[in-house]
Amino acid sequence: MSEQLRSGLSQLKPSLSSPSPERLRAWRLVFESALALRDVLDRELERDVGIPLRWYDVLVHLEDAPRGLRMKDLAKQILFSKSGLTRVVDRMEKTGLVRRVHPKDDRRSYLVVLTDDGREEMVQARRHHRHGIEEHFARYLSDADIKALTRAFEKVIDHARPPGPGRIDE
Repeated sequence: MSEQLRSGLSQLKPSLSSPSPERLRAWRLVFESALALRDVLDRELERDVGIPLRWYDVLVHLEDAPRGLRMKDLAKQILFSKSGLTRVVDRMEKTGLVRRVHPKDDRRSYLVVLTDDGREEMVQARRHHRHGIEEHFARYLSDADIKALTRAFEKVIDHARPPGPGRIDE
């Protein structure tokens, strides 16, 4: 290939940037810590309450929707993968934590509703989950660290995730 052609082709490609080593390290630590915390919190919730973290995620969103949520709306809100959500809800329904009901205005779809047993399970799970957050995350950070992380990740989430249902605004 001629030098002129090579030069012309290289000008067509957009320039790709790369984060500095310090920024790459920060990204890796964020990613690794999030995955590690998810794993440890999942194991502890399963051990102490008998439900996986993914179920807890579903229960949290249903608790905030007393009339229930359509599956498509629940899928938009959960933090975990949307794939397999129908199977998750099937299993939760078999254990009595949720039930499906048809809305009056639409017999083709259904709402997923938290049951009384699901609400009781949610109270237990929340206690253990929040203890796990304190034990494995919060206790290692000062108030200044928490404020800095909150400011930083609000900037990231505002860019990476569109506003709407499923946002964490605590």
